[in-house]
Amino acid sequence: MKIPIAKIRNNNILNIEEQIDIKGIGENAKLVKPAILKGLLKYAGSEEIYFEGTLYAEVELVCVRCLNKFVQKFKINFSETYIPKSFATSQSRERDVDLKELDVFTYNGNVIDTINIAREILIQYIPPYPICPACRAEKNDI
Repeated sequence: MKIPIAKIRNNNILNIEEQIDIKGIGENAKLVKPAILKGLLKYAGSEEIYFEGTLYAEVELVCVRCLNKFVQKFKINFSETYIPKSFATSQSRERDVDLKELDVFTYNGNVIDTINIAREILIQYIPPYPICPACRAEKNDI
């Protein structure tokens, strides 16, 4: 869902709850069903948007040991501040650093895209080397 910044600014606080079908979360990862994003968007002034919420997702992964598919559930609590990309770019130039080094999240134009936010958050939490419960149990038995 694309939420207009003006709507957040005018309401000052905006609660959201939506189902999101996130694509492109990894080569060997896919959603089992749409993720659920619940949260609170708050206008923090100077075009900054504070977003606090929870992302619920069930992701099918491939175990790096046995190569079997398994489902891992995620409940990810997050809080982030988003600023306009144009502002972040000018800040990176002033400080002579790469935009990624500023450790900020950005939005383009006059909307915040919750699908992109959910994708970024989920990708951060998917393990780089997933291990299924059966293989994890075998390791603990040794």
